[in-house]
Amino acid sequence: MAGGPLLPSSIYVGGASGNLTLTFYVPTTNTNNAGAIEGIGVVASLGANSNAVLQFNLPESIPTGTLKLRLLFWANASTGNAIYTVADAGTAAGNNIGVTTLTTDASAVSVTRSAVDIAQEVKVTLTGAGQTANNIYTVLLTFVTASWTLAQSSVWQASLVWE
Repeated sequence: MAGGPLLPSSIYVGGASGNLTLTFYVPTTNTNNAGAIEGIGVVASLGANSNAVLQFNLPESIPTGTLKLRLLFWANASTGNAIYTVADAGTAAGNNIGVTTLTTDASAVSVTRSAVDIAQEVKVTLTGAGQTANNIYTVLLTFVTASWTLAQSSVWQASLVWE
């Protein structure tokens, strides 16, 4: 049985030198006044690689299927590329999450913006060790400046799904 989405229990963007923030995206067309959504904000025209550290508390019963990072992103732009990489692994309670070896799952994934205000979805299969019940699952999401052409700020929401 597939499962999710599981939202992060912790998001750290403090090491991103001001390129990332925790923020909200509000669509330019928001006629229902309920379009605001929270996520990781990335500056327009990203000038340096910037890390977001996501920690997920895995459930007591792991769903069947393949673990994936699901990213939704919004921008007030209809063109431009956003680039990111993903590394991940799980850590059992009683261990140091700061020394867990992360597996790089996605190198330089490019997403092309297609429309203003529309949520775009991208999924990356996660293969890091430690996909075990009750582990703390770390995802290092790096927004990459090389070939980044998105000239508007963007907001990204991450979750884990099993498919």
